[in-house]
Amino acid sequence: MLRTYRWVLAIVPFLVLVVASSGDRASDFQNCISACSGDQCHPWTTRSLALRLTRWTCTDDCKYKCMHILTDSATRGGSTIHQYYGKWPFWRLLGMQEPASVAFSLWNMYYHIQGWHQLRCNMPSDHPMRPFYLTWAIVSINAWLWSAVFHTRGLPSIHD
Repeated sequence: MLRTYRWVLAIVPFLVLVVASSGDRASDFQNCISACSGDQCHPWTTRSLALRLTRWTCTDDCKYKCMHILTDSATRGGSTIHQYYGKWPFWRLLGMQEPASVAFSLWNMYYHIQGWHQLRCNMPSDHPMRPFYLTWAIVSINAWLWSAVFHTRGLPSIHD
């Protein structure tokens, strides 16, 4: 049984590299990024406050713009819409890559904070499970916070 898990763990990284997103490997996408970076990424280029706060570099912004140029073209031509760096081409809002996911993560975090507050106020201090429940609530709040951060910006691509 353990041998099977080791085999799976050894093969999964290879499969991820082989089955990487088709959009970011396409020559049209790479050419678009090169052209955009050459035209727009200069030391004097300014980006919006939202992009600076969410740490989008000029090259990241070019990747985003090129992804949507090619997606719009594919939509008009009836072609397949591709994933780029493992993600579907969502529209950014205020620098957030996946605004609905950010909103739902923050909503979940809010209700976990409410639950933590209810536990603290209403559960007897001598209850044997109180420390466990309060700790679990804080761990959950932390997880939802970082979920919101992740969906705001996502992971940097492995191709950078």
